[in-house]
Amino acid sequence: MAYFFNPYPSVFYDIYNDNHPQLATDITRRFSLERIAKNNKLIYYDYEIKDHDRPDIMADKYYGNSKLDWLFFLTNEMFDPYFQWPLNYKQFNDYIIQRYGSISNAQAQTHHYEQILQARVESYSQHDATVIIIPERVVIVDQTTYQSLTATARRAVTTFEFEENENNRKRIIKILDNAFVPGIMQQFQDIFR
Repeated sequence: MAYFFNPYPSVFYDIYNDNHPQLATDITRRFSLERIAKNNKLIYYDYEIKDHDRPDIMADKYYGNSKLDWLFFLTNEMFDPYFQWPLNYKQFNDYIIQRYGSISNAQAQTHHYEQILQARVESYSQHDATVIIIPERVVIVDQTTYQSLTATARRAVTTFEFEENENNRKRIIKILDNAFVPGIMQQFQDIFR
């Protein structure tokens, strides 16, 4: 990710307002993928980040250059690589322990209650060998409403489950097709000339 900021100009900025300006990266210049590129699903493919995946290793694998890790962040509009990239198993457990005291504490706390409006449905068509998935639909409800629902129409979500779902949601990203990388790099260089 550090490579992304290399071409950015440096400016003196009085960060602490103490009349001692410090050299800083001028982040006021912006680079983003063009709207056409962002909305064109043909130049991206979906990828599920595995537990061992790191942006620099993935960049080396997909683009042949570990310094192009910033393309994953730019493509997926991730602004904080530390908190928007999914945590691996150990990092996740460490985060839970730091935030909630222990994993068992997080598993014992109810984060929220849900009413299941429609259960997930999967059907298989033997005619054309396709799987049709209708996703589950839920709404968050208060405890009183939760208690009035039947056991099959409700769910209590623990803090651990909530945090785990949030972390797993970050795992699905878009990867820019390698054929478009030279054009993106050219645009990037043109902005900072």
